[in-house]
Amino acid sequence: MIDAHCHLDDHRFDADRAEAMEAARRVGVRGFVVAGVGPGRWERQRRLCADVADAFACYGLHPWAVARARDDGEVDGALAELERFLEEAPAVGLGETGLDASGHAPRDSLPRQERAFRAQLRLARARDLPLVLHVVRAHEEALRVVREEGVPPRGGMVHSFGGDPEQARRWIRLGLSISLGPSVCDPRAERARTVAREVPADALLIETDCPDQAPWPDRGLRNEPSCLARVALAVAAIRDEDPRSLGDRAARNAARLFRLPADPR
Repeated sequence: MIDAHCHLDDHRFDADRAEAMEAARRVGVRGFVVAGVGPGRWERQRRLCADVADAFACYGLHPWAVARARDDGEVDGALAELERFLEEAPAVGLGETGLDASGHAPRDSLPRQERAFRAQLRLARARDLPLVLHVVRAHEEALRVVREEGVPPRGGMVHSFGGDPEQARRWIRLGLSISLGPSVCDPRAERARTVAREVPADALLIETDCPDQAPWPDRGLRNEPSCLARVALAVAAIRDEDPRSLGDRAARNAARLFRLPADPR
């Protein structure tokens, strides 16, 4: 299995990061794609992924960071820094980027988010990197932006997908993969489970988004990279597939998308 989206650079892992990653390896995780959120974390990611052979970095400016910026000038400065950083640091993808209209990033910040999103779409094309999209309660807006700007040749993924099945189909038609996270572990999450059932096998990824989004019934606790096994089991049960085969296929999809080595360890 490959965790297609996690945040192992987060300070909540500072005390036991190596142990948490080793616990994940013991349940079959063989790669960790570490997503970016903003300038204050990119160097931590770079150091982590330089030191750990099976961790791979994506760098991006998260919609929450854009929404909370003091002004457009701060956002422009962060985008310029991102472009400089990508010239120096090995990266397997660009993101997180996208649009968020939840309480974390109120809807009145969407114009600023959209401007930063468009800039990062162009940067992904220029750097030949796949996209790592964060889209919450803004799928229609995000789909419009991506159609207008164009999908980078390498495609991308919509992480921790929370839209409906028709939106998933529209993302897939644009050439993006759908990444399923811990929400599928909740038997009450009917929409997420319907999406998990319908995503084509070659467009399916699995992730933890750790340390956030601990799977049901452990909400509120720190999510662990080893919880990817629980995500795989849940998705396999929903799809009536063998968990090992599903995990292997999702790993191949992630390795193809991010151009990961066959055996990073």
